[in-house]
Amino acid sequence: MKRWRSLMLAVAVVGIGTAVPLAATLMASWRLAVESRQAGLDTRAAHALAHAEAVYAEAAAALRTIDRTDFSPCSPAHIERLREITRTSLAVDNLAYGAGEIVECNAFGLVMKRQPLAAIDTTAPDGTGLSINWVLGESGGRPTLIMRLGGHHALVDQRRFVGPVDNGNDVIELSTASGLRLVTAHGTSGIGPIGRQMDPPAPLDTDGLHAVALSPNWVVIAHAPPLGFLAHLEAQRALLLPLALVLALLFGAASVWALRQRLSPRGELAAAVRHREFIAHYQPIMELSTGRCLGAEALVRWRRPDGELERPDLFIPLAEETGLILPITDQMIAAIIADLGPVLRADPFLHVAINICADDLSSGRVLGVLARQLAGTGIAPRQIWLEATERGFVDIDGTHATLVEARRRGHLVAIDDFGTGYSGLRYLQRLPVDALKIDKSFVDSLGTQAPTCHVTEHILAMARELHLTVVAEGVERPEQAAFLRERGVEMAQGWLFARAMPAPDFRAFCRANRAQFGEPCKVIPFAAE
Repeated sequence: MKRWRSLMLAVAVVGIGTAVPLAATLMASWRLAVESRQAGLDTRAAHALAHAEAVYAEAAAALRTIDRTDFSPCSPAHIERLREITRTSLAVDNLAYGAGEIVECNAFGLVMKRQPLAAIDTTAPDGTGLSINWVLGESGGRPTLIMRLGGHHALVDQRRFVGPVDNGNDVIELSTASGLRLVTAHGTSGIGPIGRQMDPPAPLDTDGLHAVALSPNWVVIAHAPPLGFLAHLEAQRALLLPLALVLALLFGAASVWALRQRLSPRGELAAAVRHREFIAHYQPIMELSTGRCLGAEALVRWRRPDGELERPDLFIPLAEETGLILPITDQMIAAIIADLGPVLRADPFLHVAINICADDLSSGRVLGVLARQLAGTGIAPRQIWLEATERGFVDIDGTHATLVEARRRGHLVAIDDFGTGYSGLRYLQRLPVDALKIDKSFVDSLGTQAPTCHVTEHILAMARELHLTVVAEGVERPEQAAFLRERGVEMAQGWLFARAMPAPDFRAFCRANRAQFGEPCKVIPFAAE
Protein backbone atom coordinates (compact mmCIF):
# COMPACT_ATOMS: atom_id res chain seq x y z
CA MET A 1 0.00 0.00 0.00
CA LYS A 2 2.80 2.36 0.87
CA ARG A 3 4.51 1.58 -2.45
CA TRP A 4 1.31 2.38 -4.35
CA ARG A 5 0.94 5.62 -2.40
CA SER A 6 4.49 6.58 -3.21
CA LEU A 7 3.95 5.64 -6.85
CA MET A 8 0.74 7.69 -7.06
CA LEU A 9 2.46 10.63 -5.38
CA ALA A 10 5.33 10.36 -7.85
CA VAL A 11 2.88 10.25 -10.76
CA ALA A 12 1.02 13.27 -9.36
CA VAL A 13 4.26 15.19 -8.89
CA VAL A 14 5.38 14.38 -12.42
CA GLY A 15 1.90 15.24 -13.77
CA ILE A 16 1.83 18.59 -11.99
CA GLY A 17 5.43 19.17 -12.87
CA THR A 18 4.55 18.58 -16.53
CA ALA A 19 1.24 20.48 -16.68
CA VAL A 20 2.38 23.62 -14.88
CA PRO A 21 5.53 24.17 -16.95
CA LEU A 22 3.60 23.27 -20.11
CA ALA A 23 0.85 25.80 -19.39
CA ALA A 24 3.37 28.40 -18.33
CA THR A 25 5.42 27.72 -21.44
CA LEU A 26 2.39 28.10 -23.71
CA MET A 27 1.30 31.31 -22.00
CA ALA A 28 4.82 32.70 -22.08
CA SER A 29 5.17 31.59 -25.71
CA TRP A 30 1.94 33.41 -26.62
CA ARG A 31 2.98 36.54 -24.77
CA LEU A 32 6.39 36.47 -26.37
CA ALA A 33 4.80 35.93 -29.79
CA VAL A 34 2.54 38.95 -29.25
CA GLU A 35 5.43 41.05 -27.95
CA SER A 36 7.63 39.90 -30.80
CA ARG A 37 4.96 40.78 -33.34
CA GLN A 38 4.45 44.18 -31.72
CA ALA A 39 8.19 44.79 -31.63
CA GLY A 40 8.43 43.76 -35.25
CA LEU A 41 5.57 46.09 -36.12
CA ASP A 42 7.26 48.97 -34.27
CA THR A 43 10.47 48.24 -36.14
CA ARG A 44 8.70 48.10 -39.51
CA ALA A 45 6.96 51.41 -38.82
CA ALA A 46 10.25 53.02 -37.81
CA HIS A 47 11.98 51.63 -40.90
CA ALA A 48 9.16 52.82 -43.13
CA LEU A 49 9.40 56.30 -41.61
CA ALA A 50 13.17 56.40 -42.05
CA HIS A 51 12.76 55.23 -45.63
CA ALA A 52 10.17 57.91 -46.38
CA GLU A 53 12.37 60.60 -44.81
CA ALA A 54 15.36 59.45 -46.87
CA VAL A 55 13.42 59.54 -50.14
CA TYR A 56 11.99 62.97 -49.30
CA ALA A 57 15.41 64.32 -48.32
CA GLU A 58 16.90 63.10 -51.60
CA ALA A 59 14.13 64.70 -53.65
CA ALA A 60 14.22 67.94 -51.62
CA ALA A 61 17.98 68.17 -52.12
CA ALA A 62 17.56 67.84 -55.89
CA LEU A 63 14.82 70.50 -55.83
CA ARG A 64 16.92 72.93 -53.79
CA THR A 65 19.89 72.36 -56.09
CA ILE A 66 18.00 73.32 -59.24
CA ASP A 67 16.22 76.20 -57.53
CA ARG A 68 19.55 77.77 -56.54
CA THR A 69 20.73 77.96 -60.15
CA ASP A 70 20.52 81.25 -62.05
CA PHE A 71 19.90 79.88 -65.55
CA SER A 72 17.37 81.63 -67.72
CA PRO A 73 14.13 79.60 -67.30
CA CYS A 74 13.79 76.84 -69.89
CA SER A 75 16.96 77.89 -71.70
CA PRO A 76 19.06 75.04 -73.16
CA ALA A 77 21.47 75.29 -70.21
CA HIS A 78 18.58 75.22 -67.74
CA ILE A 79 17.00 72.16 -69.39
CA GLU A 80 20.37 70.41 -69.47
CA ARG A 81 20.76 71.07 -65.72
CA LEU A 82 17.24 69.71 -65.10
CA ARG A 83 18.18 66.61 -67.03
CA GLU A 84 21.50 66.16 -65.22
CA ILE A 85 20.00 66.41 -61.72
CA THR A 86 17.13 64.07 -62.64
CA ARG A 87 19.59 61.52 -64.00
CA THR A 88 21.76 61.50 -60.87
CA SER A 89 18.94 61.56 -58.29
CA LEU A 90 17.79 58.27 -56.81
CA ALA A 91 14.36 59.65 -55.88
CA VAL A 92 13.25 62.13 -58.54
CA ASP A 93 11.56 60.89 -61.73
CA ASN A 94 11.47 64.29 -63.39
CA LEU A 95 12.17 67.96 -62.71
CA ALA A 96 10.01 70.65 -64.28
CA TYR A 97 9.66 74.42 -64.33
CA GLY A 98 6.57 76.57 -64.39
CA ALA A 99 6.28 79.96 -62.76
CA GLY A 100 2.77 80.77 -63.93
CA GLU A 101 -0.14 78.40 -64.31
CA ILE A 102 1.33 75.89 -66.75
CA VAL A 103 4.41 73.70 -66.99
CA GLU A 104 6.89 75.32 -69.38
CA CYS A 105 9.68 72.74 -69.53
CA ASN A 106 11.06 69.66 -67.81
CA ALA A 107 14.04 67.34 -68.03
CA PHE A 108 12.83 66.12 -71.41
CA GLY A 109 12.76 69.61 -72.91
CA LEU A 110 10.17 72.28 -73.62
CA VAL A 111 6.56 71.26 -72.95
CA MET A 112 4.68 71.78 -76.20
CA LYS A 113 1.29 70.63 -74.95
CA ARG A 114 -0.47 72.83 -72.40
CA GLN A 115 -0.16 71.20 -69.00
CA PRO A 116 -1.57 73.06 -65.97
CA LEU A 117 0.40 73.14 -62.75
CA ALA A 118 -0.75 70.90 -59.91
CA ALA A 119 -2.51 72.67 -57.05
CA ILE A 120 -0.67 72.64 -53.76
CA ASP A 121 -2.47 70.41 -51.23
CA THR A 122 -0.24 71.08 -48.25
CA THR A 123 3.08 72.66 -47.31
CA ALA A 124 5.94 70.72 -45.70
CA PRO A 125 7.73 72.16 -42.64
CA ASP A 126 10.68 73.13 -44.85
CA GLY A 127 8.41 75.35 -46.98
CA THR A 128 8.11 72.96 -49.92
CA GLY A 129 4.63 72.82 -51.46
CA LEU A 130 3.25 69.32 -51.90
CA SER A 131 0.68 68.08 -54.40
CA ILE A 132 -0.46 64.62 -53.34
CA ASN A 133 -1.59 61.64 -55.40
CA TRP A 134 -1.37 63.15 -58.87
CA VAL A 135 -1.70 60.67 -61.72
CA LEU A 136 0.23 61.90 -64.75
CA GLY A 137 0.46 60.36 -68.16
CA GLU A 138 4.25 60.32 -68.08
CA SER A 139 4.22 58.33 -64.82
CA GLY A 140 2.33 55.42 -66.38
CA GLY A 141 -0.73 55.97 -64.20
CA ARG A 142 1.22 55.71 -60.95
CA PRO A 143 0.37 58.16 -58.14
CA THR A 144 2.95 60.93 -58.03
CA LEU A 145 4.00 63.41 -55.37
CA ILE A 146 4.80 66.83 -56.84
CA MET A 147 7.13 68.96 -54.72
CA ARG A 148 7.23 72.67 -55.50
CA LEU A 149 9.89 75.20 -54.55
CA GLY A 150 9.73 78.57 -56.31
CA GLY A 151 9.03 77.82 -59.94
CA HIS A 152 10.62 74.37 -59.90
CA HIS A 153 8.81 71.07 -59.41
CA ALA A 154 10.12 67.61 -58.52
CA LEU A 155 8.03 64.56 -59.46
CA VAL A 156 8.44 61.51 -57.23
CA ASP A 157 6.73 58.14 -57.62
CA GLN A 158 4.84 57.76 -54.30
CA ARG A 159 5.53 54.03 -54.19
CA ARG A 160 9.17 54.86 -53.50
CA PHE A 161 8.24 56.21 -50.08
CA VAL A 162 7.35 52.75 -48.72
CA GLY A 163 9.56 49.73 -49.30
CA PRO A 164 8.29 46.14 -49.47
CA VAL A 165 6.27 44.81 -46.51
CA ASP A 166 7.91 41.60 -45.31
CA ASN A 167 4.99 40.17 -43.35
CA GLY A 168 2.09 39.16 -45.57
CA ASN A 169 -0.55 40.18 -43.02
CA ASP A 170 0.81 43.64 -42.27
CA VAL A 171 -0.41 46.92 -43.71
CA ILE A 172 1.72 50.09 -43.82
CA GLU A 173 0.07 53.48 -44.38
CA LEU A 174 2.05 56.63 -45.11
CA SER A 175 0.43 60.06 -44.76
CA THR A 176 1.63 63.62 -44.60
CA ALA A 177 1.79 65.33 -41.23
CA SER A 178 -1.41 67.17 -42.25
CA GLY A 179 -3.25 63.88 -42.75
CA LEU A 180 -3.16 63.33 -46.53
CA ARG A 181 -2.56 59.68 -47.38
CA LEU A 182 0.17 58.84 -49.93
CA VAL A 183 0.63 55.09 -49.89
CA THR A 184 -1.02 52.00 -48.45
CA ALA A 185 1.26 48.96 -48.68
CA HIS A 186 -0.03 45.43 -48.05
CA GLY A 187 2.20 42.46 -47.45
CA THR A 188 -0.04 40.27 -49.61
CA SER A 189 -1.00 42.59 -52.47
CA GLY A 190 1.86 45.10 -52.53
CA ILE A 191 1.31 48.86 -52.74
CA GLY A 192 -2.28 49.77 -53.43
CA PRO A 193 -3.42 52.44 -55.88
CA ILE A 194 -4.35 55.84 -54.48
CA GLY A 195 -5.43 58.01 -57.41
CA ARG A 196 -6.53 61.48 -56.43
CA GLN A 197 -8.34 60.37 -53.31
CA MET A 198 -7.58 62.64 -50.37
CA ASP A 199 -9.02 60.44 -47.63
CA PRO A 200 -7.38 60.62 -44.21
CA PRO A 201 -5.77 57.44 -42.85
CA ALA A 202 -8.20 54.69 -41.90
CA PRO A 203 -9.02 54.45 -38.16
CA LEU A 204 -6.91 52.02 -36.20
CA ASP A 205 -8.28 48.50 -35.74
CA THR A 206 -8.60 48.25 -31.96
CA ASP A 207 -8.76 44.43 -32.17
CA GLY A 208 -5.38 44.18 -33.86
CA LEU A 209 -1.90 45.45 -33.28
CA HIS A 210 -0.67 48.75 -34.55
CA ALA A 211 2.38 50.97 -34.40
CA VAL A 212 2.71 54.66 -35.17
CA ALA A 213 5.89 56.48 -36.18
CA LEU A 214 5.90 60.27 -36.52
CA SER A 215 8.18 62.93 -37.95
CA PRO A 216 7.62 66.57 -38.90
CA ASN A 217 6.88 65.45 -42.47
CA TRP A 218 5.19 62.06 -42.22
CA VAL A 219 2.92 59.78 -40.23
CA VAL A 220 3.41 56.03 -40.60
CA ILE A 221 0.78 53.63 -39.26
CA ALA A 222 1.51 49.89 -39.33
CA HIS A 223 -1.38 47.44 -38.81
CA ALA A 224 -1.34 43.72 -38.03
CA PRO A 225 -4.20 41.32 -37.22
CA PRO A 226 -4.58 40.20 -33.59
CA LEU A 227 -2.90 37.04 -32.34
CA GLY A 228 -5.28 35.16 -30.05
CA PHE A 229 -4.19 32.58 -27.53
CA LEU A 230 -6.41 29.87 -29.04
CA ALA A 231 -5.04 30.54 -32.50
CA HIS A 232 -1.53 30.34 -31.11
CA LEU A 233 -2.45 27.12 -29.30
CA GLU A 234 -3.84 25.64 -32.52
CA ALA A 235 -0.69 26.57 -34.40
CA GLN A 236 1.44 24.87 -31.72
CA ARG A 237 -0.72 21.74 -31.46
CA ALA A 238 1.79 19.48 -33.16
CA LEU A 239 4.37 20.42 -30.53
CA LEU A 240 2.20 19.95 -27.44
CA LEU A 241 2.47 16.17 -27.03
CA PRO A 242 6.24 15.99 -27.60
CA LEU A 243 6.68 19.01 -25.35
CA ALA A 244 4.58 17.41 -22.59
CA LEU A 245 6.62 14.20 -22.84
CA VAL A 246 9.87 16.08 -22.83
CA LEU A 247 8.79 18.14 -19.82
CA ALA A 248 7.72 15.00 -17.96
CA LEU A 249 11.06 13.34 -18.65
CA LEU A 250 12.97 16.48 -17.75
CA PHE A 251 11.02 16.99 -14.55
CA GLY A 252 11.46 13.37 -13.49
CA ALA A 253 15.16 13.40 -14.33
CA ALA A 254 15.63 16.77 -12.61
CA SER A 255 13.86 15.48 -9.50
CA VAL A 256 16.11 12.43 -9.34
CA TRP A 257 19.16 14.52 -9.97
CA ALA A 258 18.17 17.05 -7.29
CA LEU A 259 17.71 14.27 -4.75
CA ARG A 260 21.04 12.68 -5.48
CA GLN A 261 23.48 15.51 -6.01
CA ARG A 262 24.10 18.84 -7.56
CA LEU A 263 26.17 19.14 -10.65
CA SER A 264 29.82 19.74 -9.79
CA PRO A 265 31.73 22.72 -11.24
CA ARG A 266 33.92 20.30 -13.19
CA GLY A 267 30.83 18.61 -14.62
CA GLU A 268 29.36 21.98 -15.62
CA LEU A 269 32.59 22.94 -17.34
CA ALA A 270 32.81 19.62 -19.16
CA ALA A 271 29.19 20.01 -20.31
CA ALA A 272 29.98 23.53 -21.54
CA VAL A 273 32.88 22.12 -23.60
CA ARG A 274 30.60 19.45 -25.10
CA HIS A 275 27.94 22.04 -25.95
CA ARG A 276 30.52 24.45 -27.38
CA GLU A 277 29.45 27.29 -25.11
CA PHE A 278 32.76 29.14 -25.36
CA ILE A 279 32.95 32.19 -27.59
CA ALA A 280 35.56 34.82 -28.36
CA HIS A 281 35.43 38.52 -27.55
CA TYR A 282 38.00 40.76 -29.18
CA GLN A 283 39.90 43.67 -27.66
CA PRO A 284 41.41 45.90 -30.36
CA ILE A 285 45.18 46.37 -30.45
CA MET A 286 46.03 49.89 -31.64
CA GLU A 287 49.11 51.41 -33.25
CA LEU A 288 50.03 54.22 -30.85
CA SER A 289 51.68 56.46 -33.42
CA THR A 290 48.68 56.57 -35.79
CA GLY A 291 45.60 55.26 -33.98
CA ARG A 292 45.14 52.42 -36.47
CA CYS A 293 43.64 49.13 -35.34
CA LEU A 294 46.32 46.53 -36.09
CA GLY A 295 44.49 43.55 -34.68
CA ALA A 296 42.89 42.16 -31.56
CA GLU A 297 43.46 39.85 -28.64
CA ALA A 298 40.93 37.04 -28.57
CA LEU A 299 39.57 36.60 -25.04
CA VAL A 300 37.56 33.54 -24.09
CA ARG A 301 34.04 33.96 -22.72
CA TRP A 302 31.74 31.24 -21.37
CA ARG A 303 28.23 31.99 -22.56
CA ARG A 304 25.81 29.88 -20.59
CA PRO A 305 22.57 28.65 -22.21
CA ASP A 306 20.65 31.52 -20.58
CA GLY A 307 22.97 34.03 -22.27
CA GLU A 308 24.86 34.97 -19.10
CA LEU A 309 28.61 35.42 -19.56
CA GLU A 310 30.87 33.78 -16.97
CA ARG A 311 34.04 35.64 -15.97
CA PRO A 312 37.23 33.92 -17.21
CA ASP A 313 38.89 34.10 -13.79
CA LEU A 314 36.10 31.85 -12.45
CA PHE A 315 36.67 28.99 -14.88
CA ILE A 316 40.12 29.28 -16.50
CA PRO A 317 42.02 27.97 -13.43
CA LEU A 318 39.65 24.98 -13.23
CA ALA A 319 40.00 24.42 -16.98
CA GLU A 320 43.79 24.40 -16.70
CA GLU A 321 43.66 22.09 -13.69
CA THR A 322 41.37 19.56 -15.38
CA GLY A 323 42.89 19.71 -18.87
CA LEU A 324 39.68 21.11 -20.34
CA ILE A 325 41.65 24.19 -21.41
CA LEU A 326 42.83 22.21 -24.47
CA PRO A 327 39.39 21.74 -26.12
CA ILE A 328 38.51 25.29 -25.06
CA THR A 329 41.58 26.53 -26.97
CA ASP A 330 40.44 24.49 -30.00
CA GLN A 331 36.98 26.09 -29.83
CA MET A 332 38.56 29.53 -29.61
CA ILE A 333 40.62 28.91 -32.75
CA ALA A 334 37.51 27.73 -34.61
CA ALA A 335 35.57 30.76 -33.36
CA ILE A 336 38.27 33.18 -34.55
CA ILE A 337 38.24 31.71 -38.05
CA ALA A 338 34.43 31.74 -38.19
CA ASP A 339 34.15 35.25 -36.73
CA LEU A 340 36.98 37.06 -38.51
CA GLY A 341 37.95 34.90 -41.48
CA PRO A 342 36.66 37.35 -44.14
CA VAL A 343 38.15 40.33 -42.28
CA LEU A 344 41.57 38.69 -42.00
CA ARG A 345 41.55 37.63 -45.65
CA ALA A 346 40.59 41.15 -46.73
CA ASP A 347 43.35 42.80 -44.68
CA PRO A 348 46.53 40.67 -44.57
CA PHE A 349 48.11 43.10 -42.07
CA LEU A 350 45.43 42.52 -39.44
CA HIS A 351 46.18 39.93 -36.76
CA VAL A 352 44.49 38.10 -33.90
CA ALA A 353 46.39 37.00 -30.79
CA ILE A 354 45.36 33.87 -28.87
CA ASN A 355 46.58 32.75 -25.46
CA ILE A 356 48.36 29.40 -25.27
CA CYS A 357 48.27 27.33 -22.08
CA ALA A 358 51.27 25.65 -20.44
CA ASP A 359 50.34 22.15 -21.69
CA ASP A 360 50.22 23.32 -25.30
CA LEU A 361 53.49 25.21 -24.86
CA SER A 362 55.18 22.05 -23.62
CA SER A 363 53.71 19.63 -26.17
CA GLY A 364 53.24 21.83 -29.26
CA ARG A 365 49.83 20.19 -29.80
CA VAL A 366 48.21 23.51 -30.64
CA LEU A 367 50.41 23.95 -33.74
CA GLY A 368 48.77 20.94 -35.39
CA VAL A 369 45.33 22.28 -34.48
CA LEU A 370 46.18 25.65 -36.00
CA ALA A 371 47.52 24.07 -39.19
CA ARG A 372 44.33 22.02 -39.69
CA GLN A 373 42.01 24.92 -38.87
CA LEU A 374 43.84 27.41 -41.12
CA ALA A 375 44.17 25.06 -44.09
CA GLY A 376 42.24 26.43 -47.07
CA THR A 377 41.00 29.55 -45.25
CA GLY A 378 43.31 32.04 -46.94
CA ILE A 379 44.45 33.33 -43.53
CA ALA A 380 48.22 33.72 -43.29
CA PRO A 381 49.95 32.14 -40.27
CA ARG A 382 51.53 35.53 -39.44
CA GLN A 383 48.01 36.83 -38.81
CA ILE A 384 47.66 34.47 -35.83
CA TRP A 385 49.85 35.50 -32.92
CA LEU A 386 50.57 33.09 -30.09
CA GLU A 387 50.67 34.63 -26.61
CA ALA A 388 52.37 32.73 -23.83
CA THR A 389 52.35 33.89 -20.22
CA GLU A 390 55.50 33.71 -18.16
CA ARG A 391 53.70 31.45 -15.71
CA GLY A 392 53.31 28.94 -18.54
CA PHE A 393 57.08 28.41 -18.90
CA VAL A 394 57.08 25.32 -16.68
CA ASP A 395 58.86 23.13 -19.22
CA ILE A 396 61.35 25.60 -20.66
CA ASP A 397 62.85 23.07 -23.12
CA GLY A 398 59.46 22.04 -24.47
CA THR A 399 58.37 25.66 -24.65
CA HIS A 400 61.50 26.59 -26.59
CA ALA A 401 60.90 23.82 -29.14
CA THR A 402 57.24 24.82 -29.57
CA LEU A 403 58.03 28.50 -30.07
CA VAL A 404 60.81 27.73 -32.55
CA GLU A 405 58.42 25.58 -34.59
CA ALA A 406 55.64 28.19 -34.32
CA ARG A 407 57.90 30.89 -35.77
CA ARG A 408 59.11 28.51 -38.47
CA ARG A 409 55.50 28.06 -39.54
CA GLY A 410 55.06 31.82 -39.72
CA HIS A 411 53.32 32.61 -36.42
CA LEU A 412 54.48 35.55 -34.34
CA VAL A 413 55.10 34.95 -30.65
CA ALA A 414 54.47 37.34 -27.76
CA ILE A 415 54.99 37.01 -24.01
CA ASP A 416 51.77 38.05 -22.31
CA ASP A 417 51.57 39.80 -18.92
CA PHE A 418 55.31 40.34 -18.99
CA GLY A 419 56.79 41.23 -15.62
CA THR A 420 54.34 39.26 -13.49
CA GLY A 421 56.18 35.95 -13.73
CA TYR A 422 59.76 34.88 -13.48
CA SER A 423 61.14 34.94 -17.02
CA GLY A 424 63.36 38.02 -16.94
CA LEU A 425 66.23 38.72 -19.27
CA ARG A 426 67.64 35.18 -19.01
CA TYR A 427 64.46 33.64 -20.46
CA LEU A 428 64.03 36.39 -23.06
CA GLN A 429 67.49 35.72 -24.43
CA ARG A 430 66.78 32.02 -24.66
CA LEU A 431 63.21 31.98 -25.97
CA PRO A 432 62.43 32.97 -29.57
CA VAL A 433 59.84 35.74 -29.19
CA ASP A 434 58.80 38.74 -31.26
CA ALA A 435 56.94 40.94 -28.80
CA LEU A 436 56.44 41.72 -25.12
CA LYS A 437 53.06 42.63 -23.67
CA ILE A 438 53.49 44.80 -20.58
CA ASP A 439 51.03 43.87 -17.86
CA LYS A 440 48.34 46.36 -16.85
CA SER A 441 49.75 46.65 -13.33
CA PHE A 442 52.89 48.28 -14.74
CA VAL A 443 50.94 50.54 -17.10
CA ASP A 444 48.84 51.75 -14.15
CA SER A 445 51.98 52.98 -12.40
CA LEU A 446 53.08 55.23 -15.27
CA GLY A 447 53.48 58.86 -14.23
CA THR A 448 53.24 57.97 -10.52
CA GLN A 449 55.75 57.54 -7.73
CA ALA A 450 55.08 53.82 -7.49
CA PRO A 451 58.21 51.62 -7.50
CA THR A 452 56.85 49.66 -10.49
CA CYS A 453 57.13 52.79 -12.61
CA HIS A 454 60.90 52.26 -12.72
CA VAL A 455 60.33 48.59 -13.55
CA THR A 456 58.32 49.66 -16.58
CA GLU A 457 61.18 51.81 -17.80
CA HIS A 458 63.51 48.84 -17.33
CA ILE A 459 61.20 46.58 -19.35
CA LEU A 460 61.08 49.08 -22.20
CA ALA A 461 64.85 49.39 -22.21
CA MET A 462 65.21 45.61 -22.22
CA ALA A 463 62.78 45.31 -25.15
CA ARG A 464 64.73 47.90 -27.13
CA GLU A 465 67.97 46.08 -26.39
CA LEU A 466 66.52 42.82 -27.72
CA HIS A 467 64.74 44.50 -30.67
CA LEU A 468 61.34 43.33 -29.49
CA THR A 469 58.02 44.99 -30.27
CA VAL A 470 56.18 46.21 -27.16
CA VAL A 471 52.42 46.03 -26.63
CA ALA A 472 51.06 47.82 -23.55
CA GLU A 473 48.00 46.29 -21.91
CA GLY A 474 45.34 48.02 -19.85
CA VAL A 475 45.83 51.55 -21.20
CA GLU A 476 42.95 53.57 -19.75
CA ARG A 477 44.10 57.21 -19.70
CA PRO A 478 45.42 59.53 -22.44
CA GLU A 479 48.47 60.40 -20.37
CA GLN A 480 49.44 56.73 -20.25
CA ALA A 481 49.20 56.51 -24.03
CA ALA A 482 51.27 59.69 -24.41
CA PHE A 483 53.95 58.35 -22.01
CA LEU A 484 54.20 55.09 -23.94
CA ARG A 485 54.18 56.83 -27.31
CA GLU A 486 57.06 59.10 -26.27
CA ARG A 487 59.11 56.05 -25.35
CA GLY A 488 58.60 54.35 -28.69
CA VAL A 489 56.02 51.73 -27.64
CA GLU A 490 54.46 50.51 -30.87
CA MET A 491 51.08 49.13 -29.77
CA ALA A 492 48.58 49.28 -26.95
CA GLN A 493 45.22 47.94 -25.91
CA GLY A 494 42.83 48.95 -23.17
CA TRP A 495 39.62 50.75 -22.32
CA LEU A 496 41.01 54.05 -23.64
CA PHE A 497 40.55 52.61 -27.12
CA ALA A 498 37.86 49.95 -26.69
CA ARG A 499 36.72 47.20 -24.37
CA ALA A 500 36.64 43.58 -25.46
CA MET A 501 33.63 43.15 -27.73
CA PRO A 502 31.74 40.44 -29.64
CA ALA A 503 32.79 39.67 -33.19
CA PRO A 504 30.12 41.79 -34.98
CA ASP A 505 31.06 44.83 -32.88
CA PHE A 506 34.77 44.32 -33.56
CA ARG A 507 34.16 44.01 -37.29
CA ALA A 508 32.22 47.29 -37.20
CA PHE A 509 34.97 48.90 -35.08
CA CYS A 510 37.62 47.74 -37.53
CA ARG A 511 35.69 49.01 -40.56
CA ALA A 512 35.17 52.41 -38.93
CA ASN A 513 38.83 52.61 -37.96
CA ARG A 514 40.01 51.61 -41.44
CA ALA A 515 37.68 54.19 -43.00
CA GLN A 516 39.63 56.95 -41.27
CA PHE A 517 42.77 56.02 -43.19
CA GLY A 518 41.50 54.64 -46.49
CA GLU A 519 44.33 52.13 -46.80
CA PRO A 520 45.59 49.01 -44.98
CA CYS A 521 47.93 49.49 -42.07
CA LYS A 522 51.67 49.35 -42.57
CA VAL A 523 53.58 46.23 -41.63
CA ILE A 524 55.19 46.46 -38.19
CA PRO A 525 58.70 44.95 -38.27
CA PHE A 526 59.30 42.11 -35.83
CA ALA A 527 62.35 40.34 -34.55
CA ALA A 528 61.44 37.29 -36.68
CA GLU A 529 61.94 39.37 -39.80
